[in-house]
Amino acid sequence: MLIAFVVVLLDMIGFGMMVPILAFYALRLGAGPELATFCMALYVIGMFFSTPLLGRLSDYYGRKPVLMISMAGSVIGYVILGFADTVWMIALSRLVSGLMAGNVAAAQAYVTDISTPENRAKGMGLIGAALGLGFIIGPLLGSFLAGDSFETANLQLPAMVAAGLSFVALLMVLLVMKESLSAESRTALQQEKRVSQWQAFYQVVQHPVILLLVCGGLTYNVAAGLGESIFPIWTEAVEVAKGPRDLMPMLLTAGIAMVIVQAGLIGPLTRRFGETRLLLSGAVLFTLAMLGMTFAGRMASVVGVMGALAVQSVGAAMILTSMQSLVSQCATPTNRGTVLGVYSSIGTLGRAIGTSATGAVFANLGVQSPYYFSATSTLLLVVLALFVIGRWQSYKLNAEPVSQAI
Repeated sequence: MLIAFVVVLLDMIGFGMMVPILAFYALRLGAGPELATFCMALYVIGMFFSTPLLGRLSDYYGRKPVLMISMAGSVIGYVILGFADTVWMIALSRLVSGLMAGNVAAAQAYVTDISTPENRAKGMGLIGAALGLGFIIGPLLGSFLAGDSFETANLQLPAMVAAGLSFVALLMVLLVMKESLSAESRTALQQEKRVSQWQAFYQVVQHPVILLLVCGGLTYNVAAGLGESIFPIWTEAVEVAKGPRDLMPMLLTAGIAMVIVQAGLIGPLTRRFGETRLLLSGAVLFTLAMLGMTFAGRMASVVGVMGALAVQSVGAAMILTSMQSLVSQCATPTNRGTVLGVYSSIGTLGRAIGTSATGAVFANLGVQSPYYFSATSTLLLVVLALFVIGRWQSYKLNAEPVSQAI
């Protein structure tokens, strides 16, 4: 599991480095808030189309080749970004990176391959911890390298450093990682009759529990896209930050809270309460956090924003880890990459919707409106979580995983 942790960590550090500065760099090149957040959305739009395919390929040909393709794509995307001097180059770089971004789904499948059902939540928590730690180190490093002014933020240096980190991760996959999916499993699946990508998607969502979890992933990611991508622009608008470096304590608080939950608490919490109850609790916390952001913004309170972000991160950690674990338990070894790929792809669709819409919502409905819409979306997740709780016990008794022939 350690190699998967390090690979995801390095990649997420590079991704996180762009968080404090990317939108403002697009603004500096002439984009408005709507276009700036759409450039950010292109990453997840690319992921929406590529993640199911890459997940399925990882079932047929192994996790390692997919991870290598993904990391090579990250290097190319960051190099394009580093030399971007127009908005369309920023857009192209994010689309390329998104189309090649199958690393997290492949890493999740890798972890489930080498873990037992009893410690699967812990393994998913380890990947989640890599995500959280990446969002501690990445934004801090990106903010530091960018400088102390949004207007003169340096994008090239953070982008090239991110490219270097992705290249290191690529070398680690190539030279150190061993394939986790057995040759027997790959051969057995390759000999089965293949179905189209849309048929595979249809078969996956026929599973009643997975359908609920897929809908939950969609609503959560809409909420996250609404709140996260507008955050740097929002901080300037409500006068809690004047430059990228002012974001460092806020993003640090959020990242630390997520890592504490995913690396240290998620295992004991899962054993004590179960994934379904953690999902419900996380949805409630995330909703409260989004409402808290609006109050902190009105008061221009840095401490209030830090507190809301900490609660948001705790809620997000509980939601993401619980849903990933539940989805993986509904799959078989030979279709796990496909099932996780479908789940992740629908999640990225939600993230694309939220990220694409948030700039227009911010510009036309008021600076606090993205967070009100985000809270509304996670209220729907609360309802879905209640349905999951009702269905899960019945599913466990019947023990019917999604069809193996996909």
